[in-house]
Amino acid sequence: MPVNQLQKSFWLLLMVIGALLISSLMPAFKVGSIDIKKADLLADIKIDPQPVLAEVPLVDSIKTDSVVDSVIQVKPEPIAEAFPCPDKNCLQDFSPNKSTLKNFFRALRQSNRKQVRIAFYGDSFIEGDVLCGSFRDTLQGLYGGRGVGFVPIASEVAQYRTSIQHTYSNWEGYSLVGKQSPQVTLGISGHAFIPLPENEAEFKPPRRPANKKFDRISLFYKSENETPLHYVVNDTISVNDTLPASQLANQVTLQADQAAVIKLSFPNPDSVIAYGLNFDAETGVYVDNLAMRGNSGIGLYGLDTTSLKQFDHYLNYNLILLQYGLNVVTETDSTDYTWYETRMVKVVNRIKTVFPNAGIVLIGISDRAVKQR
Repeated sequence: MPVNQLQKSFWLLLMVIGALLISSLMPAFKVGSIDIKKADLLADIKIDPQPVLAEVPLVDSIKTDSVVDSVIQVKPEPIAEAFPCPDKNCLQDFSPNKSTLKNFFRALRQSNRKQVRIAFYGDSFIEGDVLCGSFRDTLQGLYGGRGVGFVPIASEVAQYRTSIQHTYSNWEGYSLVGKQSPQVTLGISGHAFIPLPENEAEFKPPRRPANKKFDRISLFYKSENETPLHYVVNDTISVNDTLPASQLANQVTLQADQAAVIKLSFPNPDSVIAYGLNFDAETGVYVDNLAMRGNSGIGLYGLDTTSLKQFDHYLNYNLILLQYGLNVVTETDSTDYTWYETRMVKVVNRIKTVFPNAGIVLIGISDRAVKQR
């Protein structure tokens, strides 16, 4: 005869509800690296209380002068709004002689005769050229320039980037926050790429009427031996070239002036390490988007200084922007970030050594939303 399980199910249900009710009374806590949030059984049906503004009594603002036959209206004093930066100056210069950006502004005044180069380091906040792209467009509209600057050979957000059309296949990636190897020196962006069989990378200008062609294209790489390179310009001009051996990061200009599309590959990769392509012109402002998802900025200290100096030798940076910090903000520890400050000071000091001619600007972090239920 079958056993009636309804009674057992009823008691089990009561036990589960009781356990949830007890857990709803417990505050949020942390077990190891796992955050346990406070449970709320009624979260979906609760109505958040709306803030109610306190009523402000009206004050009679009309005053009469007994001597002068006139009526004077006394207006209430305006509420003083505390701006974060007086006089719209949102940059605080911490250098001893207040001249951090002096060389950068001098370079801007000469942008019609030579390049001005900016390295925009950051985390996922700027990946896909978010923020960085608008910043570049604004500067190029004011001071000239055609091109997005340095672009890594591969990117996990290439399909979302609108400032350049980029596809790739068959590349093994190395990065500060991913796979690493002592034999693979990372480049200026914190990435490096090893070409695999049937590798390929294709670049097109953005879908904008003003930027239908690339002015100038160069490739950054390093290789212990001479390496064959094949690239096709505008789907018609096929070029077979040989890259010279170079123990340090090297730059070669490709024969692709005014190209509407370029597709490149390494037929016999051997020992080559590819870093990326640079899209620019002789003059104007160029902002290199050097985003890396999940990077707190501390990892920049691990980049090879010789490699960075070699990139600076070719690109001659005038300004370094550092947009970091959001990846170290947590719900449980939001008051003491001395450990992060100490490490980032070391990063900034190293950057000052590697890029002696560049000013350094630290960008404050944005707010971080947290799902409460």
